[in-house]
Amino acid sequence: MSVTVPQLPRNEAIESLKRKRKFAGDAFGYVSVNGVLWLIWALTDRSVDGGLPWPAWVSIIWGFLLAVDAWRAYGSWPRSLHRPISEEEIERELDRSQRR
Repeated sequence: MSVTVPQLPRNEAIESLKRKRKFAGDAFGYVSVNGVLWLIWALTDRSVDGGLPWPAWVSIIWGFLLAVDAWRAYGSWPRSLHRPISEEEIERELDRSQRR
């Protein structure tokens, strides 16, 4: 006997797996490209002129975007806003408000 999974949770699970796979590919690309950029910088002029080395800008900006991508893939934030409120969450909130 096969158990059928409701379509909406199944679609959400598929989308979650896609985000995680996309993040893995993006992380590999980040490490590869930034490794090459830093190697080019190290083998060429290595001047910083009082500021950051030029590959640092790529690493910082791309790293920030990669962190957002990781948050979307592994974090619970937009999905947690759409799930029903549980009794446990209500009790926890009541406890917090009574302590104030």
